[in-house]
Amino acid sequence: MDILSKLKKYIANNKYWAIVLVVLLFCLAICAYVIKHEYYIFSLSILVLPIIYLMIYHTESMFYLTCFLIPFSVELRAIIPTVGASFSIPCELLLAGFMFLFFITVILNHCYPKVLASHKISLMFYFYIFWLLVTSIISTMPIVSFKFLLAKLWFVIPAYFFLSALLLKDINKASSFFLCYASGLAIIVCITTYKHIAWADVRKVAYWVMSPYYNDHTAYGAILAFFTPILALLPAVKSLPKWKKCLSLILLIPTLLGLYLSFSRAAWLSLCVAIGVYVIILLKIKFKVLLLAIVTFLGLLFAFQDTLVQQLNKNNNDADVGNLATHIQSITNITTDASNVERLNRWSAAIAMFKEKPFFGFGPGTYQFQYAPYQNSMYKTIITTNAGNGGNAHSEYLGALSETGLLGMLIVITLFLSVIILGMKTCWNTQSNTLKYYSLMSVLALVSYCTHGILNNFLDTEKLAVPVFGAMAIIVVCNILSKTETTTKTDIDL
Repeated sequence: MDILSKLKKYIANNKYWAIVLVVLLFCLAICAYVIKHEYYIFSLSILVLPIIYLMIYHTESMFYLTCFLIPFSVELRAIIPTVGASFSIPCELLLAGFMFLFFITVILNHCYPKVLASHKISLMFYFYIFWLLVTSIISTMPIVSFKFLLAKLWFVIPAYFFLSALLLKDINKASSFFLCYASGLAIIVCITTYKHIAWADVRKVAYWVMSPYYNDHTAYGAILAFFTPILALLPAVKSLPKWKKCLSLILLIPTLLGLYLSFSRAAWLSLCVAIGVYVIILLKIKFKVLLLAIVTFLGLLFAFQDTLVQQLNKNNNDADVGNLATHIQSITNITTDASNVERLNRWSAAIAMFKEKPFFGFGPGTYQFQYAPYQNSMYKTIITTNAGNGGNAHSEYLGALSETGLLGMLIVITLFLSVIILGMKTCWNTQSNTLKYYSLMSVLALVSYCTHGILNNFLDTEKLAVPVFGAMAIIVVCNILSKTETTTKTDIDL
């Protein structure tokens, strides 16, 4: 009787842990039952309870865990081939959970930082989502388009709106966001490199060895190029603890190794452009001069386009991962390199689709289902499919052009340019070493992806969307903080 009274007293004083224990025992009982009766899929659903608990009571930690898990996320149809929809698990489910939690929190508390909600980049996101909604309503495939819109929401809301609110309290949480993703990515690089070594023949495996975590070497190369400037510059942030600086340098080693072994020419090129922008930022070249140089360059390309095309047609170097020099030279081969010519095929199809529906496009997410009849026989290769089941437009901008019309493409371009320019201005104007380097690394990472976006499009996957929109959030918060900064002498980068 004495023991029973003591137990009651203990439970009365520890109600919280008593409830947790009861719930865990209940979950274990259900798991034992479903495993006994071989309902294995249902047993996995029990994980939902602890995940919901972590999201509600340890939201920030769960967000970082999600970022770490994103590189490990795989498409559901890779596990269950009969599933037609493209959906990554577990991370798209987690991101969807964060989206609903964000909405519920904002609605119940009636609060979200006004300085973030009214920022010009946030306004651009509102208009972007609005235009996706409009084009989804009148889409040629409304169900596909609304699925695309919903996925875009659970990318943008956690990675931009939730993260920016988190960073407004402490900008150094940006390092945790980047390092969590980069840590998961480094493990994937190690796994992929082991496969390279195991196969011994780079030529046979270079394009698919990173699957099922990344669809192909271009997506793999894009994320590695994205994180290279981030990991290289994080140690320059004076306010970071030494262990984070050391971790960043350690993670940079597999990132560079993976970037090389990705054999993605677009990734290498995008990193070179990012380095060029780094030089421009260091030299503080004015935007007017930079714009004049770009316009002059484009003008020369247009003026000598016939001569340029003739020279490109003379390049017969095909992509060859076994010969680095030939592999690089094949970037400009638009005659015999199947990968390059197929890109021209996808681009020409996107432009043809735009000409048919110039204002609203075919609808978000519909390109891969609609482009087949618009292929140009002139650009068909051995990897072209008459059924048009080869994937997307291979361009972030032309994909938007064909799916959401001219206005949709202009919104995407304006959003990218506005964020990059904002980041460069913040980097130049701030006296804070912390804000300067967070802005700088985010700008260079975004420049890398924007360049890569000319040749490929990956913002319809959480693998690239989360870090890209996250980098935008960091730039926005750095810009807000720079306007009200109070720097100390030790924080000023001399």
